[in-house]
Amino acid sequence: MKIVAFGINHKNSTIELREKVAFSKSKLQKAYHLMKNSTFVEEAVVISTCNRSEIIAFVEDTARAEMWFKNFYTEFFQLSKDELEGHYILKIGTEAVTYLYEVCCGLDSLVLGEDQILGQVKEAHNTALETKVTGKVLNKLFLEAVTTAKEIKTKTNISENPLSISYIAVKQLEKEYGSLKNTKVLVVGYGEMSRLAVEHLLDKNVEKIYICNRRKETVECLLQKNPSIEYVDFNEKYESLQKVDIVISATGAPHYIYHKKEFEKYMEEKRSLCIVDIALPRDIDPTIDQIDGVKLFHIDQLQDIANENMLLRKNLMKEIQAYIKEAIEEYHGWYQCLPIYPKIQAIKNYSQQLTEEELDKMFKKLSHIPEKDRETIEIIVRSLVKKMWRKPILQLKDAGTKGKGEEMATFVDEFLGL
Repeated sequence: MKIVAFGINHKNSTIELREKVAFSKSKLQKAYHLMKNSTFVEEAVVISTCNRSEIIAFVEDTARAEMWFKNFYTEFFQLSKDELEGHYILKIGTEAVTYLYEVCCGLDSLVLGEDQILGQVKEAHNTALETKVTGKVLNKLFLEAVTTAKEIKTKTNISENPLSISYIAVKQLEKEYGSLKNTKVLVVGYGEMSRLAVEHLLDKNVEKIYICNRRKETVECLLQKNPSIEYVDFNEKYESLQKVDIVISATGAPHYIYHKKEFEKYMEEKRSLCIVDIALPRDIDPTIDQIDGVKLFHIDQLQDIANENMLLRKNLMKEIQAYIKEAIEEYHGWYQCLPIYPKIQAIKNYSQQLTEEELDKMFKKLSHIPEKDRETIEIIVRSLVKKMWRKPILQLKDAGTKGKGEEMATFVDEFLGL
């Protein structure tokens, strides 16, 4: 299979490197434009999250894949070769397909089995579809991987407990405070991770939640349902620090939204503040951790809690991998038949055209017969033609699944002249 997975994730890189290779919306469109216009990449889907910056691609030649994508990343993100070396994943063929299935199931996530990645993969594929940079090979792959992941989650209940980055962030805060019942929390941003964080904070019965966002209407419904939640304008993000014990930040900003110099002004009268930055690129200037009374955590520092929770789910791994293996075998069989499908369609088109021509000739000679008899004759003839081609078509598909697709496609061209 000429399918490749290349990129950087939380397992092989630092948060600093992941920040550098994050695909913003504008960068994503530029990257797709470059790949569409290359002669090497035939189809592509970019998966860019807080934990990964990866490309799943259908390429012209897998032997050139490593060099091509290394050059692409270093040039596109202006990296030195040393920055990238030893910090990327490269998977080819069945390994790449398996990798995508595992990503969809949450097996490659910081939090084993987490749900959020599945939505992110679907969104990544939809964006690629809209940009028209993906085709039948990756469309089929992503559809099957997402469908399989949903089935696995239902069958195994791997996601029945709320283990997400947002959940881990709240668990970290519980470790720090013991109980969150009497705490006041500022949640900055209101995307998917922030929404999940708010849900978990409500479950912990925190005293007050301030949601700092650019648009109040985004959280209007939540404010009406929960009197313990209050909206804060984004321009008041610094002033709000004096009201709270905790900050959870998860915006989509491409740069820091809190800077040390400005931050210090609002910490003069503050004894202590715990901050969890779950954004990538990071929202919080890491030097803020140097301010007295401030304790700052970022995504990679949540790994210990993630590992604890992973133990709860590891016993499901064998069962999940068995499901994945079966699904991949089906996709592999479909992929092997790719050279055959156009030939099968050509056979169907040819037989249909021939049937139409012969029926037309016959009915011209038998113009005197009743309409009902004409319909009966037509049904019998069409059924006979379908039955005649059924076994040869099944044989072609079987040959394809056994890796003889190219060979049989050539045979059909030579033998039938289609």
